[in-house]
Amino acid sequence: MRDKIQRILEILTAFFFLNMLWIIFCLPIITIFPSTMTMFSIVRRWKQNEIDYDLAKLFFSEFKENARKYFLLGVVWLIFGILLIIDYFFIITIQFEARNLLFGLLFLGTFIYLGMSLFIFGIAVNFDLPKKAIIKNAFLYTIGKLGTTVLTVMILVSMVIICYIVPYLLWIIGSITAFFIYTTMSNMNRATWEKDSSQK
Repeated sequence: MRDKIQRILEILTAFFFLNMLWIIFCLPIITIFPSTMTMFSIVRRWKQNEIDYDLAKLFFSEFKENARKYFLLGVVWLIFGILLIIDYFFIITIQFEARNLLFGLLFLGTFIYLGMSLFIFGIAVNFDLPKKAIIKNAFLYTIGKLGTTVLTVMILVSMVIICYIVPYLLWIIGSITAFFIYTTMSNMNRATWEKDSSQK
């Protein structure tokens, strides 16, 4: 019993430190994308192998590689997210006839954006693909694997709501969310997800 409790505490500590590193590396804002990519890469390692507790060295090494490969993509993706927020503000504050129609289209666009964002992280860390292929496959997965998309987006939204209700969970919920999302993606699409992942 004591060993099990100790193991649980060790795992929670690992998720806590991973989450803290993710938050620290996200602080410049424009590094959110490579930092999140790094977190997904590490939870992928944890799912396939034992948890690596030398997190600082591992995170920094992975972050440098992801920043080199995905920094510009991350900036563009962040701009798209900001534009969506501006659109919501515009629709909410201004009255016009087509408001409900535009709100519905914006909601659909947001769903696709969130789904693609999650799949981009999952695909990029699992498959060795060019950036254009990653984006293309993220879109195809988002539309073609609707069940996975809905479930992963629901996990993300639920975790955000939980964190809003219990703010101190911010210090650990990001890494746990990434683990649940990646696990859901890989388990629900096991045939394709594991086909080439060993080449990564």
